[in-house]
Amino acid sequence: MPDYITCIDARPSLPARQRRPVLRPVLALVAALGCGSVSAAQYIGTVIANDLNNPRGLAFASDGALYIAEAGIPEGTGPSTIIRGISNVYTETGSVTRYFEGAQSRVLTGLPSLYAVGSGETSGPNDVTFSADGTMYITVGAGIDPNVRATDLAPNGGGLGTIRFTGGSYDVANHEAVSNPAGGPVDSNPWRTAAHSGGLLVTDAGANALLNVAPNGSITTITTFPGRDIGGGFPSDAVPTGLAIGPDGNYYVGQLAGFPFTPGAARVYQVEPDGTTTVFADGFTHISALAFGGDGSLYVLEFDSNGLLVPGDTGALIRMAPNGTRETLYSDGLVNPLGLAIGADGAFYVSNYGTSAGGGQVLRIAPVPEPETYALMLGGLALVGFASRKRLRG
Repeated sequence: MPDYITCIDARPSLPARQRRPVLRPVLALVAALGCGSVSAAQYIGTVIANDLNNPRGLAFASDGALYIAEAGIPEGTGPSTIIRGISNVYTETGSVTRYFEGAQSRVLTGLPSLYAVGSGETSGPNDVTFSADGTMYITVGAGIDPNVRATDLAPNGGGLGTIRFTGGSYDVANHEAVSNPAGGPVDSNPWRTAAHSGGLLVTDAGANALLNVAPNGSITTITTFPGRDIGGGFPSDAVPTGLAIGPDGNYYVGQLAGFPFTPGAARVYQVEPDGTTTVFADGFTHISALAFGGDGSLYVLEFDSNGLLVPGDTGALIRMAPNGTRETLYSDGLVNPLGLAIGADGAFYVSNYGTSAGGGQVLRIAPVPEPETYALMLGGLALVGFASRKRLRG
């Protein structure tokens, strides 16, 4: 039987005269029970934000509000460039949405975006990150040779491949144009950012590198991730994506892994601050995000668990305990998920339908109460029901 369920809102509609405060606990319990039986589910996913445009990374601000990076919409006209034989058009449809206490609104719009004509594949805001002082950083992807920003995509293409903040930006893609630390074709696609005492860590999925951006804007290479043969007979790009700082102070990087997109070929690397890089775990498929829990467990989000060249787009949220054991916490209902954050409430927040313009969501994934908790709830329900009958007769 499945160990996960997806729920939107199962509360019944009652006549206005019956909507009394004493009934609220009853409706809350009905909602929980209506989403599935106790024995059939360990985690429940609830849609808390929707109508998002290619939602990617997400992060909580100090006030508890959740911010969601949206890569943009694959439509509109603008300057274009050719990538692997396909025209890619520059627009400014990227945005950031804020969700707080049940309400969502786009708080930033007009951010750089790039879409492929025909496929609709979109690059744009890939992540949002908050530093200790509350500064919000928006990581804008690219997936291009940075040099075309000033030629094909002029005059505004320079906004791609940057980290933006109030009053300025850091040009991550220029580091690839100047240094190309991993060698090979010049390509930059900043993906995830994590704040630490030395500035900002950045995974550049195009450059196959982990970078550091110092507070003064200077960019250095911490490590690169070389290609390796994952079944195609040639070195496949590492495509570093997920990023998290571990409780041990080391940096953890998950990879998507390039063509031929072999299932099980993705790794999590451990990178020490001096750049020493080792394989921490392997056997994953198309990692899009990482996060550490309070107990030291590493949570791995897979974009497509059966491989990009295999029909089906189901992702997975996997827990890797400190002792190395793994379990899939949630999968059913995840479709191309691209962002992961753990809230102060201990729940997982996942950007779902991450390659959908207008159909993107954020799911809140949390444990269903244990059976003994239900017994207590049902006991309370009997008392609530008795009180309800007295109120309704009164």
